[in-house]
Amino acid sequence: MTDSRYGYCSAYVKASDAKMVTEILATALGAEIEDDNIRLRGVIMDARTNPDVEDGSAPGDDFVRWPVLIEIDADDPDDGATMVAVVSRILSTLWDAGYPTVAACDFEDELPWGGGLRRLAETS
Repeated sequence: MTDSRYGYCSAYVKASDAKMVTEILATALGAEIEDDNIRLRGVIMDARTNPDVEDGSAPGDDFVRWPVLIEIDADDPDDGATMVAVVSRILSTLWDAGYPTVAACDFEDELPWGGGLRRLAETS
């Protein structure tokens, strides 16, 4: 039985530059950048400008409007352990670098700080 809840996750970052986020993650995770994607064992990630940010306006408090969107796709949607571990590392890396980050996925309850929402609530 396939538990596709681990196949995809998005993360929203309160940072101004998607390329910088890509470089931070690739360096911290020891991953390669291929065609602007980060390839790591078990997943491929794409950090880009969030299309839901309206006409370059300043981000509001709603994390889904933060400037950078990271899309994370699992090579094997049944491998929940890999996906949870990688997304947890992404969150920790960006938090340590000073960038508020929130993950939105079907398994966010398995991530540190509930994917970042509880952390965001505590710092607000």
